[in-house]
Amino acid sequence: MNDTKEKRTHDVYFETIGIDKKYPGVHAVNDISLKVKKNEVLGLAGENGAGKSTLLKLISGVESSDSGTMLFRGREYRPANFREANIFGVSMVFQEQNLIPNLYVYENIFLSHEDRFRRGGLLNRGRMISEARKYLENFDLDIDPGKPLSTYSFRECQMLEIVRAFVVADMYEVETPLILLDEPTAGLPDEEREILLKKIRDFSAQGVLIFVSHRLSELMDLCDRIVILKDGKLVGEVLPSTSTENDIHSLMVGRELSVDLYRVKEQKEGEEDQVVLKLDGLTKKGEYESVSFELRKSEILGIGGIRGSGKRELGEFLFGIGKPDAGKYTVLGKTIGNATISKMARLGIGYVPAERKKYGIINALSVFWNISMPSLNTLKSGVFHFLNRKKENILVDDAMQKFQVKAKKRDICNSLSGGNQQKVVIAKWLVKNLSILILDNPTRGIDVGSKEEVYNFIRQTAKGGLSIILISDDLLELIGLSSRIIIMKDGRISKIVDAKPDNKPSEEELVKAMV
Repeated sequence: MNDTKEKRTHDVYFETIGIDKKYPGVHAVNDISLKVKKNEVLGLAGENGAGKSTLLKLISGVESSDSGTMLFRGREYRPANFREANIFGVSMVFQEQNLIPNLYVYENIFLSHEDRFRRGGLLNRGRMISEARKYLENFDLDIDPGKPLSTYSFRECQMLEIVRAFVVADMYEVETPLILLDEPTAGLPDEEREILLKKIRDFSAQGVLIFVSHRLSELMDLCDRIVILKDGKLVGEVLPSTSTENDIHSLMVGRELSVDLYRVKEQKEGEEDQVVLKLDGLTKKGEYESVSFELRKSEILGIGGIRGSGKRELGEFLFGIGKPDAGKYTVLGKTIGNATISKMARLGIGYVPAERKKYGIINALSVFWNISMPSLNTLKSGVFHFLNRKKENILVDDAMQKFQVKAKKRDICNSLSGGNQQKVVIAKWLVKNLSILILDNPTRGIDVGSKEEVYNFIRQTAKGGLSIILISDDLLELIGLSSRIIIMKDGRISKIVDAKPDNKPSEEELVKAMV
């Protein structure tokens, strides 16, 4: 627990009373009443689709509620839009960063508030930089306001978004802003996540925070109270000081978290005599060097390493993205001279990327199209190779049922929760007759209930003969699921670790090999 918790007061700072929001076919927020106290960090937990992000959008003015009341500092609060919410002192840091990379840091900080720095029609950029520097120094951030935003990391940009929320509140003379943080640590490796969380703890002394995270450990460590949503309703509240992560999970999903989340007892070792993929001295200058290993049938082979270790670039190449400078690549006994995505897909290799919204799904298309697209060639029949619509419908229906996608097949993917989007990404590959599946952080940004389902999919498909390469920043996931783990450091393999069910390595052992 952090020191700022001793400074909390008990005054109600913000309140929702019976807030409600419906979309066609979905009751996203259902009669929610909650209170946030001054200088409090309130945690918001729930599965994907529970209503967390919608509730934050209602509070921040991005969306309007259908009914209910909100009170901010004792006064009725109903912002017409995001900017009006900012004037009240309410800001939101979105899951997808709301910054412009090709602008300078100071321009991002004061974006849409430039009029405050105009005199005689001219913009005083020097004053903007000077003011931005004061704020950054006040929050102890080593960031140069005069540099392009693109020169800074994802984690530093997240901190800038939070600082900007305080800046906007200060410009409107709001002493204590209400800042909504929607999954601010998603997509960060462990070491950067801890740095950001420490900064959020510092920020909490100067504002009121509502913090959303799928990592229950973050909620337990950072928050004063945690409220839990399920199917749009508020179903419970816990105090981290007197509760466990399992208490939160039970309220979220209505069942106890599996004791063996990774189903280690079901782990199947790879078949030694059946090598399905082999790399020999694979090298790509600046990314990876002299990489050699084998993947066996039915094996889950883990690949770990810190950011910049080369693990992601290696995973992309195995699916035909990028071209190495040297080395040999063999799949199912065939030497691959020029790997391309289409060639790898024909050979029975699937790939689930880390950033599903950018590369895993086509957001503007339906669940139906996203699932069937990789299988279109196998769904053609007749002399003229017309698409067999009946087969296509059966394939999509079976996939949605098997992978428990909570949506209609004609729903647009952009309307789905993160967990259901990820199920679609995985389902579209697992309905194909694959030999190898490459998974890059397959559970990033999804709740524990969805994680449990994804782990079950992985275990069952491996037992059925599929070979899996699992690239993950989550060490416990890597240890729990893999039968062997490759650790990469500076583009090279630094260690290969056995991870048999009765002899799993420790996190410390892996970290030593990474750094």
